[in-house]
Amino acid sequence: MKHQRSVKYILSLAAAALLIWFSFRGVDWKEFLNGLRSCRWEMVLLSMVAGLCAFFFRALRWRRIMLPIFPGVDRLTVFNAINIGNMSNFVLQYLGEFVKTGVVLRRRRGKEEPGFEKVLGTVVLERGWDIMAPAFLFAILLIFGWDEFGEFFRKQMWDGISGRFNSTAIWLVAAAAALLLGLLTAIFLLRHRIALFERIFEKIKGLLQGVTSCLKMEQKWLFFLYTAIIWTMYWLMMVFCIAAFPVSATAGLTLVDALFLMLVGSFASFVPVPGGFGAYHFLVSMALSAIWGFSRADGMVFATIAHESQALNMIIWGLGSYICETVRAALADKARPTS
Repeated sequence: MKHQRSVKYILSLAAAALLIWFSFRGVDWKEFLNGLRSCRWEMVLLSMVAGLCAFFFRALRWRRIMLPIFPGVDRLTVFNAINIGNMSNFVLQYLGEFVKTGVVLRRRRGKEEPGFEKVLGTVVLERGWDIMAPAFLFAILLIFGWDEFGEFFRKQMWDGISGRFNSTAIWLVAAAAALLLGLLTAIFLLRHRIALFERIFEKIKGLLQGVTSCLKMEQKWLFFLYTAIIWTMYWLMMVFCIAAFPVSATAGLTLVDALFLMLVGSFASFVPVPGGFGAYHFLVSMALSAIWGFSRADGMVFATIAHESQALNMIIWGLGSYICETVRAALADKARPTS
């Protein structure tokens, strides 16, 4: 198991390094450094503040989902778990989802509180919404802004994705789906006969209970409000990054353009590289060049500022939350009566 994790980590780092090399290939470094020096760093700081607000409302939203299965979970624990999970994603993409689940579960006080699978199920639900929300916004943006963004989407994104799905790939995906469905059916039907299948079934059952916890939420409108605020903060992060860039380069960019860039950058989270390194730079700089005619150096300056400022934000708050949880755990152990 440890060997498999090491292989995944090495492959993930290699993919990130390859994407970074490909993104920076051909960049005029003198122009790149001049671009960095001319930025308005107070705007970058405001972008980081917007990012912190997004972390806070993500914690409120996740806690809202967990409350039906974990009524005792507190806001500070969930906020710290979000931050520690964000930082963990720089080690290996998606590792943070498991780490933040573990952080929350450290606050359990009794056996009646949820197990790992239930809490992880709420994470799956939250991640699902984070796929649907940008997909919905992107679809709306393409419908009303096809003249400006449609050609880039068709040539740079859709053609590249659809070109990889030939008949062989489709059959392989269909075969994998059929195999998975058959395995799940066998687990369900034979769970009382095979001990391993029963254990797997209980894990899946717990995961589904976490996913469906949203059906028991009180004040469901708060969940949607938090989601809207989170994506508004992400949009403001990009707006402030545009404001931080030299005015001569970004004079033509609008608030709608900021929304498009934010959504394009969000696709980097689906690439299995630590923290989106390389993938984010490639996608955002490509959009700036293809749609607005940015030079390669200017596009990379913009992408670097937008990504690295938030990476720094995640590391700062992740470390702070890790220290906070360590201290809280030590104080709780000290206060626990000894027999």
